[in-house]
Amino acid sequence: MRDAFSSCHPAVNALWFALVLAVTVTSFHPLLLLTALVCALFWGFRLGTRWGVGVLLILFLTAALCNPLFTHAGATVLAYFPNGNPLTLESILFGLGAGLMLLAATALLRCACRVLTADKWMCLLGKSFPVLSLLLSMSLRALPRFSARLSQARLAQRQVGLSGHGILGRARQGVRLLSILTSWSLEEALTTADSMESRGYGLPGRTAYTNYTLDRRDRQLLVLLAAQGSYLFLMLLRGSLSWRYYPTVKWIPLDLWFLTAWLDWAVLCALPLILAWKEERTWNCINCKD
Repeated sequence: MRDAFSSCHPAVNALWFALVLAVTVTSFHPLLLLTALVCALFWGFRLGTRWGVGVLLILFLTAALCNPLFTHAGATVLAYFPNGNPLTLESILFGLGAGLMLLAATALLRCACRVLTADKWMCLLGKSFPVLSLLLSMSLRALPRFSARLSQARLAQRQVGLSGHGILGRARQGVRLLSILTSWSLEEALTTADSMESRGYGLPGRTAYTNYTLDRRDRQLLVLLAAQGSYLFLMLLRGSLSWRYYPTVKWIPLDLWFLTAWLDWAVLCALPLILAWKEERTWNCINCKD
């Protein structure tokens, strides 16, 4: 079954990702970050995203461990390094928060690569920013192709007996593969640019076909996203979602403002899952009637 949120208008998809990513990278509140991470992971599983658990764990540990090593601010000193710099509780907590933020942003961007396809970028930016939309669509298409062509090039090199042995051999093979992939990508980019130019892409007055229409559901979702985003940013400006790490850890008490803002954030993050659940329920009801 198709994903309900992915079938929405590209404007709805782009606005949702913009709102969620903006709040994720600007608010260091651990509850907000954890909510975004859990929703993104569950949605990614539905989209068929292969989560590299090892890569995500390395990202989290890198951010969590590097901050206490290089940042020594904070009032609560736990120990001292051999060079005399203090190890503070605040630097550890800030590193954990930074790692959580990095995980949430990475998971959301992986979902965005699945949902915001090249044709959606062309629909959004093709008329106003034709060059930018073409570059984005080519970049999004080039990333998965680059990985597939790397496997093809490695297989071809192995079949002709050019697989490297030892450090120098592997280095030569890596340089050879990089040269092959670079030439391949540049040739395809030039071919695509010449093809689009020959079709009159970017000329004033040129019409373009799009398969997306802004229906009633999309308009309702745009209004809902605008209302949710406005309320969240008002709460951010008000300080209801603030979380301070330095010099001491301090957060806003769990009052009514915070609870309503977190509920708004949870609904916003879970919106793709809610739409998927609603569509599955409708589909099951139709099958039961038949």
